Amino acid sequence: MKEIIFQILKKAGITLKEEELEKLLEIPPSSELGDYSFPCFILSKKEKKAPDKIAEHLAQKIKLPIEIEKVENKGPYLNFFVNKKILAEKVIGINANFGKLPLGKNKKIVIDFSAPNVGKPMHIGHIRSTILGDSLMRIYNFLGYNSIGVNYLGDIGLHLGKLIVAYELWLDKDALKKNPVQELLRLYVKFCAKEKSKITEGVEEEFQDNEWTNRAKEKLKLLELGDKKTEKIWHDIRKSSEKGFNKVYEMLNVDFTETVGQSEFSEHGKKIITNALMNKIAKSEKDGAIYVEVDGQKKFILRSNQTASYITYDIGAAVERNKKYNFEKMIYVTDFRQKDHFDKLFKILTLLGYDFSDKLIHLGFGTIKFGNEIIATRKGDIILLEDVLNKTIEKAEKEIKKRKTKGDAEKVGVGAVKYIVLKSSPSADVQFSWEQALNFEGDSGPYIQYSYARASSIIRKAGKFNKSKINFDNLNSHEINLVKKISSFPEIVQKAEESLNPSLIANYSFELAQLFNEFYHACPVIGDESEAFRLRLVDAFRTTLKNSLYLLGIEVMEEM
Repeated sequence: MKEIIFQILKKAGITLKEEELEKLLEIPPSSELGDYSFPCFILSKKEKKAPDKIAEHLAQKIKLPIEIEKVENKGPYLNFFVNKKILAEKVIGINANFGKLPLGKNKKIVIDFSAPNVGKPMHIGHIRSTILGDSLMRIYNFLGYNSIGVNYLGDIGLHLGKLIVAYELWLDKDALKKNPVQELLRLYVKFCAKEKSKITEGVEEEFQDNEWTNRAKEKLKLLELGDKKTEKIWHDIRKSSEKGFNKVYEMLNVDFTETVGQSEFSEHGKKIITNALMNKIAKSEKDGAIYVEVDGQKKFILRSNQTASYITYDIGAAVERNKKYNFEKMIYVTDFRQKDHFDKLFKILTLLGYDFSDKLIHLGFGTIKFGNEIIATRKGDIILLEDVLNKTIEKAEKEIKKRKTKGDAEKVGVGAVKYIVLKSSPSADVQFSWEQALNFEGDSGPYIQYSYARASSIIRKAGKFNKSKINFDNLNSHEINLVKKISSFPEIVQKAEESLNPSLIANYSFELAQLFNEFYHACPVIGDESEAFRLRLVDAFRTTLKNSLYLLGIEVMEEM
């Protein structure tokens, strides 16, 4: 309907761009004031008239299509009333593809997300990148783009040097076979205790100068030089890690187009940096370290011993991905604390002459905070993601049994985690609570899933749809509100894509479920004189909610 209103305003002589109209068009606080409202303040200066006079003039001038019932001026606002009968006819005629649009035909979007470090378990810090990236892939595919999901494994770097040292010194082969994730974590924790370092990694780590850190650097150097023994240990560590990663991805129902390690881009990055040095874009220090100047400061892009650093791999990866995919844009989904790294990466690529650098986007997200209820799951100062998922599924199963209802505990539990993560804007922090996540009555995944199951129950009980002619003349407020909400789904999906914000879809899903439940309690369906219309409305709700939840990676159930 917004598109129709935009066309009406353009035909009336308003020259604002569609993006400007989109920002200005409002939904009035009361349905008595219309379904959409256009404020005329912005036109006042140009036309040198009071905004209320402009609204009055436009109301008289505008020619309305059949989709708009009427238009009224109320002070400085131009209020549009949608033809509810036509809208309802469209809504009950939707099919399984509702909301899909061919906006991205022949366009490729690369999304770099999840990206755990080889040798370490997936912790709760990975959940947001993994779920957010998966949702973005689904949204882009839904809108006709070819989205390419890349799991960019941290399979190189100083933390691997540390693990290789620990593997040689303290490996318990039986423990590795039984639980590779826990054994690798034990080795890493033990090394860090010797090194007197926290269980973290980063650029600042590389500047530590002690016996243990230096031993790790030596192993990293041997790995880059192709030492067979070191390579074998590295392969064993990677293989063991990926088993753990894949177990979590299977639980989350998350897939990638490709899984690739940072190590595969080491030589690509070095070659680019060598060329930059030859072309005097990059410079060399006396110790051999290579840097470029970014924002008036030195940014080192190759270590003094000529081994690659994180920025080296990322430079090589960006260039190779552009060659391979010729993407429309590439989105890096990481913690907001990596903002500076990506700002510098994009500027370095610009300095190096790569014109695709303006197609790169860093989507930074906030942290997930836990209360005391999750402390018991900590292992080596890390909250393991698999532990959180398993415990949520276990709690979901208990809740289902307590309520004496049906439902797949894994779908409910995983859906609950995904929803509580995605309902917040990426930039906001998330406060995780099992009580909130598994609340069947509130703003939660289970509540929305239950709404779908309730609608499915109505359709099952009805059997075949009543084929009597549908009368659209006497729709009540509950029916109209549900019709309007369903009709806005395509617009919400587009907004979520434009803003890289799946929370718009998550919140829409909850609001849609709320309106359906209000309709359910106020409007009998089976046996009512409006049964023919209401059954189709319930079915349209199911289709829309299923599509909406699919974009969040949340599965629906026919019974709960």
